[in-house]
Amino acid sequence: MTRALTHTIKLLFIAIAFIATTLLPARADETQVSLLTCSPGEEVYELFGHTALRYTDSENDIDVVFGYGYFSFSTPNFAWRFILGETDYMVGAVDYQSFIEEYRHRGSGITEQVIQLDSLQKQRLFKELVTNCQITNRTYRYNYFYNNCTTKIRDKILEQLGGANNVLYNNLPQAATIREALEQHTHIQPWNEFGINLLLGADIDAPATREVLQFLPGYLMNDLATAQITNEVGSYPLVSEQKELLQPVEKAKTPNHLTPFNSALLLLLFTMIIMLCEVRSHKIFWGYDILLMAAQGLAGTILLFMATCSLHPAVDNNYLLIWLNPVPLLLIPVHIYYAIKHKCPTFMWIQVAMVVAFIASAPFVPQHYPAPIFIFAAATLVRSIFHIYRERICELSLY
Repeated sequence: MTRALTHTIKLLFIAIAFIATTLLPARADETQVSLLTCSPGEEVYELFGHTALRYTDSENDIDVVFGYGYFSFSTPNFAWRFILGETDYMVGAVDYQSFIEEYRHRGSGITEQVIQLDSLQKQRLFKELVTNCQITNRTYRYNYFYNNCTTKIRDKILEQLGGANNVLYNNLPQAATIREALEQHTHIQPWNEFGINLLLGADIDAPATREVLQFLPGYLMNDLATAQITNEVGSYPLVSEQKELLQPVEKAKTPNHLTPFNSALLLLLFTMIIMLCEVRSHKIFWGYDILLMAAQGLAGTILLFMATCSLHPAVDNNYLLIWLNPVPLLLIPVHIYYAIKHKCPTFMWIQVAMVVAFIASAPFVPQHYPAPIFIFAAATLVRSIFHIYRERICELSLY
């Protein structure tokens, strides 16, 4: 949905364009405003595509593309601020040919939709966008659902039309929840999808309105394609013309069989093999338990930190914390102590209780869990039960 700041924002170009449109009146047949929807790319920040706004004025030789998705990884503390939900994005503009060449090089497709605005609306919109590009105005607080590069441009268009109440959408809703909409884009990268599903909690499983789902560029494009403007003059299509500027380049993808689901199955299988080896060797590989608890506890610490410290939406109400929480990290010293003392780790009942509570509550919580997480939890469960009952089951000497 966003794209890196790969070229300098051309403020001089914008200033010249602004002066031109200020001094020379815009003509309805000479100017055009169109929505540009770019197909998804391969980077994480490109998975959902991108939205931009093109303004052309053939009389004044202006062809510029505005976007609200500019950011720079070189910004001080960028990664940390992004984690905290304090990411500031920028609005900028480039000439049309530079924009096209960037996405041609990337292999993305671009769809253009000409928006029906009168000459005064076009001029007002252009002047506002130019004003937004000024150094003192160009930064805004980014929010990936409610204030991103797509919603900003949508709101600018609706503002010129007198608000959302003057637009009637005629197509059917495209998804029921935000999670379902996200998974339509992330399924091609299973590990990214798995991570997103872990971090985002129950809030994205609530029924979402059409307007909320328009944070996705493709959703907004499809909604506008059949939308009608309704006002005192009458009703007419919001989009007068739609065409493909660039066709996406199909890239050969190497299948990755080590998906989260397959990895979870391998972990469960490996855990069973470990227990079988322990039975045969009359040894307990307690280092393996430390690795499992460390992975579970670190994942839970990240989720808890995001839920309590991050300003990002939909990360605070996460029921995965029933099982993925920092408690296993606290149990590691206890486990080491029990191993040194050759004691049976009855404290594993805490792990059993967390897994059972997690699985038993799953049908009743308002959150959709990724399937692999149940297999990971099952590995923890069988390992904990094995420790509790190992003497009765296999009559092992402790060490």
